[in-house]
Amino acid sequence: MTASSISEYIDQYDGDVQQRLLTVYQMIKSAVPAETVESISWRMPTFKLGVEPLFFFTGTKRHVGFYPTPQAITHFSTALSDYGTTEHAIQLPHNVPLPIALLQEIIDWRLQQLPSDEA
Repeated sequence: MTASSISEYIDQYDGDVQQRLLTVYQMIKSAVPAETVESISWRMPTFKLGVEPLFFFTGTKRHVGFYPTPQAITHFSTALSDYGTTEHAIQLPHNVPLPIALLQEIIDWRLQQLPSDEA
């Protein structure tokens, strides 16, 4: 799947997966500073502030991959114990509800880590 915008990327999916991706997208978009740039990088929807990557996310057959930086994953490791994680990614399985409150906490925490002149 090749897309040139986040909306185009999400539109490639159907049903529940599309809705889950849209939810993650809207949560990030509503939280990031106005000057944040949306793009597709590494074939994933990406949010950057200047050269600083803030968030990536992606759809897969079994889960939504959410990439909030390794520091965020480490910081929230206890809360993420029910989810698959790697150094860079959180796997949010399609067969369980999205953890909306936890995602919001991670997004907010990640944005608080930005230097004060960027946030």
